[in-house]
Amino acid sequence: MRLLRRRHMPLRLAMVGCAFVLFLFLLHRDVSSREEATEKPWLKSLVSRKDHVLDLMLEAMNNLRDSMPKLQIRAPEAQQTLFSINQSCLPGFYTPAELKPFWERPPQDPNAPGADGKAFQKSKWTPLETQEKEEGY
Repeated sequence: MRLLRRRHMPLRLAMVGCAFVLFLFLLHRDVSSREEATEKPWLKSLVSRKDHVLDLMLEAMNNLRDSMPKLQIRAPEAQQTLFSINQSCLPGFYTPAELKPFWERPPQDPNAPGADGKAFQKSKWTPLETQEKEEGY
C-alpha cells in the first residue's frame, strides 16, 4: 500500500510507462512474426521486380542527363561607356544647356478656367463640346 501514496506518483507513472512500452514491443514482435509466416513467394518476386524497375528508371535518368548538351551561359559583356567630348562637367553633372527642355512650354494665362487650382466653371459651350458632354466623354 506504500505505492498508492501521493509522493510515489512519479514512480507509478514510470512503471506504467515501462509496462506500456513492453506491451507495444511484444505486440510488434508477434505481428511481424505472423507476417513472415504468411508472406507469399509471389509477393517477394513482385518487390524484387519493383526494385529492378526503379533501378532501370534511375539509370535511364542518369543516361538522359549525360546525353543532354552542356550549355554554358557566359556573363554579359560590360557595355563600353561613351565619353562626351565636352569635359566641362564631371560625369553625373549636367550643363544648363543639357538641362534645358527640348520644347518650351507655352505661356499660360493665370486667369484661365482651372488655373491656380480654381474650380473649372464653363458658361459657354461650343456645339461640339455640348455633343461630347451629352455623349459622356
